[in-house]
Amino acid sequence: MMFTRVAAYAGAVALAAGMLAGCSSPSSEIAAGAAAPMQESVVAVADHAAAGDDAAALKALDDLQRQLDEAIAAGEVSAQRAMEIQASIDLVRADLNVPAEAPAPTAPVDDSDDDSGDDSGDSGSGNSGNGNSGKDNPGKGKGKGGDD
Repeated sequence: MMFTRVAAYAGAVALAAGMLAGCSSPSSEIAAGAAAPMQESVVAVADHAAAGDDAAALKALDDLQRQLDEAIAAGEVSAQRAMEIQASIDLVRADLNVPAEAPAPTAPVDDSDDDSGDDSGDSGSGNSGNGNSGKDNPGKGKGKGGDD
């Protein structure tokens, strides 16, 4: 999630920088009256993305999209500049729409020692748990008749 937030913020900042650069030159491809509200929306997108509020960033991006559509319809932005802004909007939107990363999966639990399952595959060999009761059989230690 952190990477997505950073990417969205970086995209919004790049969008803002591009819009500011395009509006500051004397041969601007976007009318100043259209550029100012779009710049405010871009700043809002960047602020919300930086704060981790993706929903608010998307709403501000929707506002920017509406403003761009209106500027295109009114002839206040050149076709080339509109395509550049639209590409930036699409990039930022894609970054903001990436779902949150799922938490890392935990290691699988090995329950093969579980006694609650079917033991039909057990051949029965091995220790049955009867052990040495200690009666008349002292085992391998003292009193076994060896080298004591």
